[in-house]
Amino acid sequence: MTHQHHHSAPALHRAAAEGGTRGAELLRRAGCRPTPQRLEVLQALGGGEHLTADELYERVRGAVPTINPSTVYRTLEVLEDAGLVRCADLGAGRMHFELARGHRHHHVVCRVCGAVEHLHDDVLAPVAAGVTAATGYVLDTEAEILLPGRCPACADAGGTRTETI
Repeated sequence: MTHQHHHSAPALHRAAAEGGTRGAELLRRAGCRPTPQRLEVLQALGGGEHLTADELYERVRGAVPTINPSTVYRTLEVLEDAGLVRCADLGAGRMHFELARGHRHHHVVCRVCGAVEHLHDDVLAPVAAGVTAATGYVLDTEAEILLPGRCPACADAGGTRTETI
């Protein structure tokens, strides 16, 4: 079960990216013991990217050579349960992880280059209202929505490949 904690997103990202004592305090406030592995995973996510567990493993093992992939997975599970990390299915058959934000958001993913942008509920509210009007269905307010498409650069370049990288 994932616990919901409300963290200030900019402060969370700054503390995570900085690591060290700020990262350790962030972990303690979330009820987590600040281990070197947790600090490194948190710091790797501090840049705001959406990373797979394998990508995180590659980044973290430079700083913690003894870390193994199962430790990264367990660390991500602990950080997700603490409300510090969110897991999102961005397509391509792999889960991606990012630092939690103070609100739920959705993702639009370029099917040509893999670029990811966040969308907020207010952008999708008209779509949700249209779905309800057309079908009577009320969309789940807790579900995150993934919208595939082409980013501006790929659309301008005329990229037509549609498989996710």
